[in-house]
Amino acid sequence: MSFLRLSTNCAVFDDQGQVLLSKRRDLNVWNLPGGRLDSNESLLHAAAREVREETGLITHVERGVGLYYWEGWQRLNILFMGFPVGGELLQRTYETGENRFFAVDGLPETLRDRHLVQDAIGETRPLPQVITTPPTQLRMTRWKLRRRYVTNFLRGKPEPRHVRFNLQAVGIVWEAESNRVLTISNQRMRSLPRVVCDGSAPWSQLARFIGRYLETRLTFQWVGVWQYPQTDSLELVFAATVYDHALSQAEWSSAQNGALNERDARYVQQTSPDYLAASVWMLSV
Repeated sequence: MSFLRLSTNCAVFDDQGQVLLSKRRDLNVWNLPGGRLDSNESLLHAAAREVREETGLITHVERGVGLYYWEGWQRLNILFMGFPVGGELLQRTYETGENRFFAVDGLPETLRDRHLVQDAIGETRPLPQVITTPPTQLRMTRWKLRRRYVTNFLRGKPEPRHVRFNLQAVGIVWEAESNRVLTISNQRMRSLPRVVCDGSAPWSQLARFIGRYLETRLTFQWVGVWQYPQTDSLELVFAATVYDHALSQAEWSSAQNGALNERDARYVQQTSPDYLAASVWMLSV
């Protein structure tokens, strides 16, 4: 089975509302500081670590913003927002050719992920997104990354492989105008629907799975994360709302007394029916 490569980006804003950008040496484009999630590492630590490594700044990671699946790369980028609390802004580092703060209305033309900055300052959080790269650009980017890989290997600094995380997607499907959620029989207990992520967009894979039980189109929002870094285990939790529909081999269960296991019950407790206006919650063992 394929697997998702997990990465973080962090939109770091200073007191003037300017956003921190780094210019990548390998692709010669500006982007938000970020990189892959390491083994035994929390997402919040990864986001702060990448900012420190690429720019020299120590950052307080305040909240999660959104999820972005890069089609053709089997990669999920998790966007956070934060602000600097220390360190010293370096003009350049091993990975970056330049680091600067920019006004959000004066972003550089070569900024690769312009929409991520807009999402970070938006009044509402964006829905999870699938990012499609044009074929020609995809081939060119892959060639540049392969060249970087070979160059680093010859320099005696081989790049680490992407970690294969124990990653699952969990769905909280609220029935509109009630306090019930979709549950599936799991031996003596009920459970929230979940899937082991296979390399596709987690929310799309989850919607396909739930389609076995519920014949309606689901629009999922990312609402939370459960993580156990010591075992490289994560669950991305999504929520959607539907009107009453007939179910097959599933049922609507009370959010307060749905005979759920402890972790699933806590997910439901953390996720109110007005989740679209709420911040992403993060639980860790």
